[in-house]
Amino acid sequence: MLCFSLIFLSQFLQEPHSQNVIELVWNASIVAKVVLSILFLFSIVSWAIILDKLRVFRRLRKESTAFLQFFRKRPAIREIFHTCRRYPSNPFVVVFREAYWLIDQNVGANRNSPMAESIEMLREQRSKSNHSTEDLVRIFDSAASREVMSLERYLVFLATTGSVSPFFGLFGTVWGVMSAFMAIGFTGSADLGVVAPGIAEALITTVAGLGAAIPAVIAYNYFVNKLKRLSSDLETFYTDLIQLIAKKGIHEIR
Repeated sequence: MLCFSLIFLSQFLQEPHSQNVIELVWNASIVAKVVLSILFLFSIVSWAIILDKLRVFRRLRKESTAFLQFFRKRPAIREIFHTCRRYPSNPFVVVFREAYWLIDQNVGANRNSPMAESIEMLREQRSKSNHSTEDLVRIFDSAASREVMSLERYLVFLATTGSVSPFFGLFGTVWGVMSAFMAIGFTGSADLGVVAPGIAEALITTVAGLGAAIPAVIAYNYFVNKLKRLSSDLETFYTDLIQLIAKKGIHEIR
């Protein structure tokens, strides 16, 4: 969207007697139109992903803050579990549910959970020995990684857009310059009126390529940084849960 906003902005900044940018694009070669169409598609999808991820991360921040504040008050485990119903898809809630199904013998593990089989196996071993720290880390680390991976969905498209869009623009640039030189060869003249359309076409594709790539790269780096921070926070959270499970008097806080 940014690339085409720049094009429209340049249209209004032109002199009255100059050629309209939209007309220039409309009269461009088939190759240039194909390049601009591809970049337009990349830009539209990228902005849709960016806006959706911003919405998701904003909701995630609010839900996580509310849940962690309640969790740190250390109420009974069952009270925290009932609070989880308010935020069913929150990563911290998902990890806590795994812990709850593991430590509460009166509650069956969720059969839809990917960790259900591992949890039941650990429960069977509980009468023989205590849960090892390695087992608990494996359970919770797997749950946390699964949640982070679900939030990473579609971010690869932003990375792809940031990587390939400049090359699409460069391809259009080279094609436009080539068209300008071909026009010189056909007319035998190097006047500005002969080469200007090809050069202008080349510059438009360049701007379009950069305009599609820059927001995608910025957004990708922003969201990846958010996910790294979330992954670190989840690790701290399930470390607290492991310490909670390891307490000898865990039945007292149920």
